[in-house]
Amino acid sequence: MRLMSKLLIATLLTASSTVSIAWAKESPKKDEVVTKTTKLTQDQKTQKRLLEYVKRAISVNKDYKLKGISIRQVKDVKDLPGWKVYFLDIDLALLQQKGKVITVHDKIFSNGKYIVRDFINIVNRSSLKDKLVPDMDDSYYRKDHLLYGSEKAPNKIVVFSDPICPFCQGYLPKLLKAAKENPDKIALYYYHFPLIMLHKEAPTVIKAAMVAQKQGVKDVMQKVYDAKFNMDTDDEKKILAEFNKKIGTKITLKDIHAKDIEKHYNMDKEYADKMMISGTPTVYFNGKKDFSRNKYLEVIKKDDKKKK
Repeated sequence: MRLMSKLLIATLLTASSTVSIAWAKESPKKDEVVTKTTKLTQDQKTQKRLLEYVKRAISVNKDYKLKGISIRQVKDVKDLPGWKVYFLDIDLALLQQKGKVITVHDKIFSNGKYIVRDFINIVNRSSLKDKLVPDMDDSYYRKDHLLYGSEKAPNKIVVFSDPICPFCQGYLPKLLKAAKENPDKIALYYYHFPLIMLHKEAPTVIKAAMVAQKQGVKDVMQKVYDAKFNMDTDDEKKILAEFNKKIGTKITLKDIHAKDIEKHYNMDKEYADKMMISGTPTVYFNGKKDFSRNKYLEVIKKDDKKKK
């Protein structure tokens, strides 16, 4: 879905890397209600023009049809005065799969007159688009994803992780331990995000972990990260045999393909896609992306100093 997202937005700017959205006003459609007394702010005008532009650019395609488009969030671009980044939710009906609708998420820049897809730093060749991410809303603080801590804890941490990812294997055990030991300070919410192109065993390991949690096995994710399932295979039987051996479970193929497990697995991917997650581990601290991944340590150290 992330690939489709990139392809869609790429079609918007094929003619030029910078596009003007300042056009003449259109005549209203027959079924459109026009309120003459309503005056739009400059920001509202920009958003309306931006949506109309994107709508026109992707409304005709043999593979999908545009169902709707909305701006979920808008942020000022600190390094570029007057420019904003717009986070888009694009609903598409897949024409080859009747009744199938997907939501693609992307971002685009505008200063009210021009639209650009990205800004590239010519010194270090970094993408500004990659650095700007949406803030997280409270819908991610789901009780069924709370791994450790209290829902009333003042600090909410949401992590997207892949248990086969070497960076996750080095980072997650420390975060899990800290959250478990500080339930009054930290609420840790965990979302699975398998990097399938790199880790073929990830889906099976993740689903097995879900089943183990469902069966009441304690500290499942801690045990999974400690076990380090680096098998480089997608053979579910082999992976499950190893999982059962290391975790001490008796999980079957039928268990990992149960409807509730598949639903949980797919939901995690949808939640990750909405936040435009592309790598692991990705950490959000109180609704903001924690690029350092270490803000939880500041909370613990701060409280430790108070006690002294």
